[in-house]
Amino acid sequence: MDKIKPITYSAQSVAELIDKTNWANDFTWEEVSILGRYFTAYEAQRGQVIFYEGSKADYMGLIVTGSIRISKTGSDNQVKPLAVLRESQTFGELSLIDGSPRSGLAEALASTKFVITTKRQLMRMSEEEPHIAFKVLWKISETISARLRHTSYKLLDIPGPPI
Repeated sequence: MDKIKPITYSAQSVAELIDKTNWANDFTWEEVSILGRYFTAYEAQRGQVIFYEGSKADYMGLIVTGSIRISKTGSDNQVKPLAVLRESQTFGELSLIDGSPRSGLAEALASTKFVITTKRQLMRMSEEEPHIAFKVLWKISETISARLRHTSYKLLDIPGPPI
C-alpha cells in the first residue's frame, strides 16, 4: 500500500477490531479470533490515498472506523466519485480475487482504521482453516453480487436496492 503503514497489533487486537464491524456478524467469536491471525490493521488519515487506480495489489480491506471514497477516472480524464464506503464495508475485493490492477482510487475521507487480508493470507487460511476461509469467500461473493446488481440497475437507470 502506498505510504500507509500497518499498526502493530496482536492477532487478538485485530480480531477485536473485526468484531466491532457488522461484517463479523456471521462469524462466532471463536471464528473472529481465528480471523485476527489472517488480517493486518492499518490507519489512514483524512485525504490519504489508500491505493491508486491502476496499481497492482492483491488485498481486500474491511473498514472498522471512518470512511473511504472510491473514485474512477472517466473518459474525459476527470476523476469521478463512485461510492463512499463506511464502517463494516469492504473494498478491494476484486483485486484480492483476481490480482488485477485496481479499478479505482481509494482515499480516506476521515481518519480511517481498517484491516486487510491479502491473497497469500487468504490462501494460508484456506489451508489451515478451510471452513472459515469459505465463509470469508462467501461474504466476498455476496458483496460483489450486490454491487454488480446495483451497477446493473444504475446502467438501466432503474431505482434498485442500495449497496
